[in-house]
Amino acid sequence: MFAFRFASLFLLATSFVSGAAVVEKRSSTADIETVLNTLKNSTDSILPQITALSSGGTATDATVTPLITDLTTALNTATASLATLTPVTSTKRQSDDDIANLVAGIVTDIANALDTLLGDASAIPDLGTLLSGVDTALDQVLVGLETLLAGVLNLVATLLVDVAGLLRSLAFGLTLASLGL
Repeated sequence: MFAFRFASLFLLATSFVSGAAVVEKRSSTADIETVLNTLKNSTDSILPQITALSSGGTATDATVTPLITDLTTALNTATASLATLTPVTSTKRQSDDDIANLVAGIVTDIANALDTLLGDASAIPDLGTLLSGVDTALDQVLVGLETLLAGVLNLVATLLVDVAGLLRSLAFGLTLASLGL
């Protein structure tokens, strides 16, 4: 008799659990754009500081390392945020173009700001290591973006043809490879 009551209670409890369907919200290009706009806001506060240090002649390991670390962290945060999204299957061409333009702008801004440091390389012995970390983090953002929105990196690469030389001078091999440049 006890076993019968226990079995009925168990069946009743499991019917509520299995009856609740888990609904996964599909990601949209707007979700991707939100992540990228957050990244842009972060880079817009970090990159001018890097450029100011370089143009002011005060770029050293001590002054540049925290900023490049912040930049790498912002890129890693964007990668983690993109990883929480699901691939977008149906998109509008305009949305793809908007995202490609946003990403191209972010990459261009990063390349331009970090390029200013190359003239100060003797004052920044760890610059190679720092740039390698940025390249890895930026590549992860691009790979995550391509996973979510197949083909968007082709659009980004088309927009970054003129910036490819800067990326090469920064030794951003992973980023260049992901973009096919």
